[in-house]
Amino acid sequence: MNRLKELRLKMGITQDELGRMLGVQKAAVSKYENEKIGIPAGVLEKLMDIFKVSADHLLCRDADGGIPAMMRCRIRESGMGDAVMIPMVGMVHAGEPMLAEENITDYIPVASGEVSNGDYFFMEVVGDCMTGDFIAEGASVLVKKGDQLRDGQIYVVRLGDEVLLRRVKRIRKSLALIPSNPAYDPMIVTDGDLEIIGRVVESRMRH
Repeated sequence: MNRLKELRLKMGITQDELGRMLGVQKAAVSKYENEKIGIPAGVLEKLMDIFKVSADHLLCRDADGGIPAMMRCRIRESGMGDAVMIPMVGMVHAGEPMLAEENITDYIPVASGEVSNGDYFFMEVVGDCMTGDFIAEGASVLVKKGDQLRDGQIYVVRLGDEVLLRRVKRIRKSLALIPSNPAYDPMIVTDGDLEIIGRVVESRMRH
């Protein structure tokens, strides 16, 4: 059961009543409980005050299985057994560079066995630069944060203030950022100018 729904039922209030306490519509409360949308920061603060619990408790971020700062909940309805709710943190451009808005906008369930030994997050792909690797615009890429550079793998990288999705190859003291769509040219950068945010371990289309 969703943690918010569990707390609401324990308090004996309806979705409509909780919506009035939060200043939102009943439909919004229903979407929070069904995990169709993420809980905005302002609403989360009100919920913490109403139920006298921490944000970690509300969002199921209880430390478990060596996966810190992740939402670990048993999702019975999904058929996935134990799953980790991985945050969607913004967008990564797969064409021309753009800033990633590093705000959690949603949470996506992933089988816990697929995200062990590290911190993970999702980003939405904008652009068609990586279509040769079957990463289309609108796809969600699962990223392992701060993973060690593996030559030829696909990474989310930061170049100055820009966040990009590229295959990264080492060329002596430089790094090549290689698109898989021939319409785009590779970029050559010095190692020290590039920050590896994380390695892409999966791409999925959301329906």
